[in-house]
Order: sequence, then structure tokens, then C-alpha cells
Amino acid sequence: MTNEQKTHPVTPADLAAMVESRIHESLGEGAQAFNLDRARLYGVNFRGDDLQLSYVLEHRDIYQLLEVPESACARMFDAAALVTCGWAAPIAEGASEPDGAPSTHPQRRRVRLVVVVGDAGVASVLRFEDDSDAPILDAGEARGPLADAVAGYWTAD
Repeated sequence: MTNEQKTHPVTPADLAAMVESRIHESLGEGAQAFNLDRARLYGVNFRGDDLQLSYVLEHRDIYQLLEVPESACARMFDAAALVTCGWAAPIAEGASEPDGAPSTHPQRRRVRLVVVVGDAGVASVLRFEDDSDAPILDAGEARGPLADAVAGYWTAD
């Protein structure tokens, strides 16, 4: 952590919001912005309000992306950001998962997820294609296989 970051700390949630906003601007508003066919990994450096994103690599499978040796390059930055797109579906009350595959659910929605991880923790932002002006911030409360994989990726040797 730099002296600038120690005196002007950026929370994981703040950083995730900044990174997601930059990615949203770069991808634009078209359908392609929510239909990336590969998960992307970026290195993130930040100094005050200056945010720098550096593309590292991409892979069809987000879990394999985190495991390939080349992905370690993103850990040389202040933080790493993952970007992936997919389908989301509502979860029935009392259930822990959607009934069936989200991609086949009649109420499915196209979604883009940006997850940012660094020494200070993990945070993410969801943005739905049909409501792209209303990003949803998660300040590190997400649980599940992807959250575990991201946390393990950042702390790997």
C-alpha cells in the first residue's frame, strides 16, 4: 500500500464502484456490453482519484481464469477486477437458488458482474441490461463459490 493510499484510503466498495463505472463507460450501452463471451481480468492501480485499469487476460470460464498461471500478473497491481456476464433469475421465497438454470427461467435478466479484490477486501457491482442506470453495489457480503474463488485468488502464493 502506498503512502497516498494510507492517508486517503479507498474502501473496497468505493473502488468497485469506480472500476465498474469505468468499465461501463468503456463498454457502452449496446447489447454487447452485457454479452461478453469471456470473463476478463484487469489489474487496477489507484492514486487518489486517478484510476488505471490494465487488461491482463480473458477466459471462457471465470474459475479457470483465476487458476491459469498468467492470472497472477493482476496480483502485482493494487487490486484485481473480474468482469463477467450471464443470466440472473429470481429466487422463490424460502429457496436458496433459482428453480432451474437462470438462462431458461421465464423471468431471466441479462447481468454484468464486476468483482474487485485487493488487500482491503472484496466488493462487487451488478448491473442489469434492462435497468443499466441502476448499478447494485455489494460491499463484500456475497457468498458462494465465486466469492471463495476470488478471495483465494488474491491470497494465493
